[in-house]
Amino acid sequence: MCTGLGPIPSRTRVVLLQHPREARLAICSAWLTRVALENAELHPGVGLESHPRVREIVSSPGTALLFPGEGSRPVEAAAAEPPRTLVVVDGTWLQAEKMLEKNPPLAALPRLSISPGRRSSYGDLRREPAEGHLPTIEAVALALGVLERDPARFEPMVEAFRRMVELQLGCSRGERRRPRHRSPRGAEPPGYPAPDLNAASLDVVPRPTR
Repeated sequence: MCTGLGPIPSRTRVVLLQHPREARLAICSAWLTRVALENAELHPGVGLESHPRVREIVSSPGTALLFPGEGSRPVEAAAAEPPRTLVVVDGTWLQAEKMLEKNPPLAALPRLSISPGRRSSYGDLRREPAEGHLPTIEAVALALGVLERDPARFEPMVEAFRRMVELQLGCSRGERRRPRHRSPRGAEPPGYPAPDLNAASLDVVPRPTR
């Protein structure tokens, strides 16, 4: 899956703020983004106002939030003066919106968004709520490609994510499939421990090994 993938250099630092539940999914595009980029860091958590590093990032000049919606500018409009740091909230769209509600300084950052027209690489695996809503790794790759005027440099990130999706679709349709909905009520199949949200660390996640 990671063949030919990074670490890719970038002038813009990417800071991933990940909802703890998202970290426990088989498809974890924030983790893959962290592997792919040389200049990136990842912080799991929900209420992050008291986190020293996140507070430092959010209060620093030149920080922008990559998030679609009202008040956001297309990344093309920021290419002449790109942000030093790009903050990305990783989770379902409902989780991401709740994280912004819990962190007003984060929600108040200048916002950038990907222009509509790109179809999500999730395909049949996961449905996005609207056009222009993309998985974390794809949104980051497209944004950096525009901001640094070099889309080809970040294309391996999108290709790696597509390979991950294909692998997951293959597993879901193959003999190794273990559908959770067939388990007895209240029971989890072997290998699927219940998430412990209280155990989520708020420290920087080190670069994963491949």
